[in-house]
Amino acid sequence: MISNYFFIDGSALISQIYVLQKKRENFKEHKLDPLKLIHHFILNLRDLHNGQYKRAVYYFAKGDPRIEEYLSLPDFKEPGLIRDVYFKYCGGKLRGSKGYDEFLKTVPSKYRDRCSKSEKGVDTELCCDALQLSATGKLERLFLLTNDSDFIPLCKRLRDFGSNVSLLSLSESNIVNKELVKECDTYDTLVDGHLREIFGVETKKIIVK
Repeated sequence: MISNYFFIDGSALISQIYVLQKKRENFKEHKLDPLKLIHHFILNLRDLHNGQYKRAVYYFAKGDPRIEEYLSLPDFKEPGLIRDVYFKYCGGKLRGSKGYDEFLKTVPSKYRDRCSKSEKGVDTELCCDALQLSATGKLERLFLLTNDSDFIPLCKRLRDFGSNVSLLSLSESNIVNKELVKECDTYDTLVDGHLREIFGVETKKIIVK
């Protein structure tokens, strides 16, 4: 039985894309392809899952306008395109406040991906799904893309249940939450070439004269 799952914290993913685009000029104006993201994690991490997984789930807050701004969502009507990848819209987008927006501007960009107070219910949904799978013996390894310390208790409990937890991040451009890493079994990022392909960023050709 295949019991490896990928859970993507949508808010953390968008925040990591934002930081990456701020630090690397050539990634601006490019959107991330969520299907290619999973594909390249599968390619990179075969030693952890042997190329097999049950499902990859993206968790997004309902009504979050940043989703289509930063991600190139697939055409769900195209036959053969989607392969065990699910986009789950849950919780809701909290109304922003002028005070919080002003505060966020003062936070250094390298720490901004840890500020995820703009959604409600998404983290709870992700945790409930992971705990249910683990408690029923259906989760061997969870590949979790996030940088939110709120998931530390989840990682501890999953390991208590006998599941492995692998923390994922887009790239080393994002400052990893060290306390979160300590509660996971592995931590990995994408190599630069795969990252470029996921965003559709062309590699500059070097002409030797």
